[in-house]
Amino acid sequence: MKAMILAAGKGERLFPLTSHTPKPLVQVAGKSVIERSLLRLAGMGIDKIVVNAWHLADKLIEYVGDGQQWGVEVEWSKEDRLLNTGGGVRNAIGKLGESPALLVNGDILWSLDLKPLIERFDIKKMDALLGLIPNPSYKKSDFSCSASGGPLLRAGVGDDDGYTYSGIMVFQPQSLAEYPLQPFSLNRFYDDKIVQERLYGLPLSGEWADMGTPERLSKVQKEWHNVVS
Repeated sequence: MKAMILAAGKGERLFPLTSHTPKPLVQVAGKSVIERSLLRLAGMGIDKIVVNAWHLADKLIEYVGDGQQWGVEVEWSKEDRLLNTGGGVRNAIGKLGESPALLVNGDILWSLDLKPLIERFDIKKMDALLGLIPNPSYKKSDFSCSASGGPLLRAGVGDDDGYTYSGIMVFQPQSLAEYPLQPFSLNRFYDDKIVQERLYGLPLSGEWADMGTPERLSKVQKEWHNVVS
């Protein structure tokens, strides 16, 4: 299985830090965010990884290189304009191939057990299987589904008894081939697949954190020292 890390965005909520440092290169407890993901993927035996890049792309590519220092083989999908999350994946499907792949957001810290997510993906009935986590204190639910997993529905406004999308999913890359190569959010893909009943979710166990704002970054800087990788 190949993986893709989404790493092209500006990280505007972390300005001015991300005006000169790509968000995936932000250091947390002595390691960059993308380094932590690369090490976790390598530890799972996933060693072929596509990374997209746009904002400060040259800095990101120079730092990560071909990935060999972390035991992986990195292939770059460099964008000439910011394609957003959906467009970024759509742009890279030729590099991901036709088999199911793992997608990881480039701005999360995680030590989740992804084995159930990979094992439960069923290409006959799913275009994507999203890893879900309990709602962090600062947000409401993204999706509703049973505690044991299943088809996903968008959570209602103010709904706080569903789940938050972890930023990690297993998906069929070719399911995005129907979309034009232009900027669009993966939310469009999710909403389409909910209607088609081909979007599923599965709650995951393990540690997870978002470092997308100065407040959350400060929090994980203090808390992530004891999490391996």
